[in-house]
Amino acid sequence: MRHDAQRLTDLLEAVGLFCGPVPQLSVGAPPAPRVPYPVESALRDADPAVRARVLDPLGRDREPPRPGRPDPLLLPELTGAARPGAGPTPLAPEARQVDETTCGAAVLVMLRLAGDPAAALALARDPRGAGPAFAALQRATQLRTRRVWPRRLGTPPWGAARAAQYGPWRYTHRVVGSREPSAGPRAVLRAAVDAASAGIPVPLYSGGDLGHGATAAVPRHVVLLTAVRQTVVGPTATLYEPSSGALHAVPVDALRGAGGAPRAQASRRRALGGWPHVVWAVLPSEERREGPAWRA
Repeated sequence: MRHDAQRLTDLLEAVGLFCGPVPQLSVGAPPAPRVPYPVESALRDADPAVRARVLDPLGRDREPPRPGRPDPLLLPELTGAARPGAGPTPLAPEARQVDETTCGAAVLVMLRLAGDPAAALALARDPRGAGPAFAALQRATQLRTRRVWPRRLGTPPWGAARAAQYGPWRYTHRVVGSREPSAGPRAVLRAAVDAASAGIPVPLYSGGDLGHGATAAVPRHVVLLTAVRQTVVGPTATLYEPSSGALHAVPVDALRGAGGAPRAQASRRRALGGWPHVVWAVLPSEERREGPAWRA
């Protein structure tokens, strides 16, 4: 490996920090969140598009975006003109991070909404509107996850793992070094892809390498691996990228490594917020927590 291509996570991997066994889920695809009666009742006469965004905040039930052609991810909003009988539904705001430090917080909020229809409905009904409510949730989440961590550095992986919630699943975190793609079936990115294939979203940190300075070699941005599906071009990952508020499609092979065709590399970089590598992953573990009731 060239020195100028090395990342901080390579050094952590070399000394065994933040590595450990990669969690392997023994369960199959998780059940869909059960829609509580109050949520179902509130959405009975709602606009179909609004209903879909409440029950499927990550857009996993719709057609995935095409590689290189991201789709905006709109927030659920059920206020003002969006209420039943109030006329045409206005265009909902996109799920964008509120500032350059809240990418991790935005990902954690969307992860929670995807596993909790009641929380998604609360956002949709917030009298401030979905955009300001989403911004407030980001700030509250960031404050809870960083503790003594400097705000300008965003959400650390260990803070994200502590706060991450998707239904009853708890999360842990593992570093992704440059040797990881060839590390075998227990590799971190393989576990992330497997979890997303089974229906459990996975936060991923992206970054650069020492060739562009020390500040580029650390984790710089957070995205959410929402799904992995078979498409005409092969297994394709869908990622929510919070700075653009959009869903991006990336071939799984391109996501796992830095190689591939130039078009796939460009798609990966855009999906990772402009950074070339996945450097850390927040993975679901077998340990569960009390959460919303899920359909058996």
